[in-house]
Amino acid sequence: MEVTRQLRLDALNKHGLAPIQLTLCWAGHCLRLGSGQRCLPKHWDERRQHVKDKADSYASTVNQVLDDYSSVAAAAERAATETGQVLAPAAMRAEVERRYAELVAERAGRAELPPAPAAAPLTFFDHFARWIEKEKQKISVRTGRKLSRDTIWTHEAVRTEIQDFGQAAKLTVTFEGLNQEFYDGLRDYMLGTRGRSPRTFNTYIKRLRSFLFWAEGQGLPVPARITKVLRLASSYVGVEALTQAELLRIAALDFTLPTVQAYLATAFPEPEPKAAGSGGRNALTSAAHAQRTAWTRDVFLLCAYTSLRHADAQELGWQHVFPEQELIKKLLNKTNITALVPYLDDDVFRPVALLEHYRALGEGPTCLPFVRDPWRYLPHVAALARITRLKLGMHTGRKTYATLKVYQGVPKSLVMLATGHQTEAQFNEYLGINEEELLASHRQTARRLPPPRSQAS
Repeated sequence: MEVTRQLRLDALNKHGLAPIQLTLCWAGHCLRLGSGQRCLPKHWDERRQHVKDKADSYASTVNQVLDDYSSVAAAAERAATETGQVLAPAAMRAEVERRYAELVAERAGRAELPPAPAAAPLTFFDHFARWIEKEKQKISVRTGRKLSRDTIWTHEAVRTEIQDFGQAAKLTVTFEGLNQEFYDGLRDYMLGTRGRSPRTFNTYIKRLRSFLFWAEGQGLPVPARITKVLRLASSYVGVEALTQAELLRIAALDFTLPTVQAYLATAFPEPEPKAAGSGGRNALTSAAHAQRTAWTRDVFLLCAYTSLRHADAQELGWQHVFPEQELIKKLLNKTNITALVPYLDDDVFRPVALLEHYRALGEGPTCLPFVRDPWRYLPHVAALARITRLKLGMHTGRKTYATLKVYQGVPKSLVMLATGHQTEAQFNEYLGINEEELLASHRQTARRLPPPRSQAS
């Protein structure tokens, strides 16, 4: 608990007195609390955060109130921690005011205030929320930074998903109830009712395991060997990466062709004209949508040619491109690792041609134009390239890079320098399985037996 005091110079009264405010910070929460005390700005000691003792006849009284609020706030947070709670700001305000009133009553010799009602025991999801709060303060030993917002978002999504499952199954989720029946029900709910992919299911199970490992360390009643029950599902559901032929079809799309323009005009018809005097932005024209579709295709190709995530690809600037070294060097947002991507063209991967095309159009802050809501246009890129086997997403480009580079014979360790993966287990999750490419690779490396002697003679 950190308690600071501020003089509200923006709220001076007619006598020139400023209210003194307290700010309480704990477990990722912040609460501003009025102390009910005031002083002249010239009597306030900013460094010590109290009223100067000899400057004001009421200084000792005001400072006593400030000290009392600080002590009861620290005591409230300490008591909550000992009982395994994380008080929300509203609950902290009520607890601080209650303890302060108790302290004032005790000091005045009045009868003790009636005890506060006992807090309800924390539920499974209350403890899950406590874990998430702890995770928000955690520093990654790999990056030296706090966990990313995406990681925390996934923690919260897992908690919500299990809550929804409990409501759908009319089940009260408890630590004691984490058994085979719970796992089977959650698996069927996620993969069946919610239509989650095995990959998403496995991600959620891993986060649930992490929470239970923490809960076990807190002395909570986690069933023995529960991690053996929470098994990962088989995550192979087909090829999640594009084949070489599919990637080449996307790259070959010509947005100047009449057939392509006609398709996009149908997909994005001209908006209705705005009424005179109406406010707001003008709706995008059919031509603007067509332009964004072309840009989206090129951003996807950049992901596929470099293995960059969508956010990193959109941030890629010319300061990250080193033609003389034939490398792209980009600090990855998610892992804080510098990716080393070859800046070379071949028959399939053509990052140089792609970026140089946009350089010729005029250099901007980023190599490629920024596209808002690219997922709105990707389905049309897939349709124009006749790709129906999988749903095209920006992450498909990253998986395509990893898969095709391995099939080209590049060692995994070198491909991982571009993708930023630190373990082969993580990298393997990005590899698609394509039977045609697999067989072609085996045919190229297969040993040939000598012909039988009868044929040789």
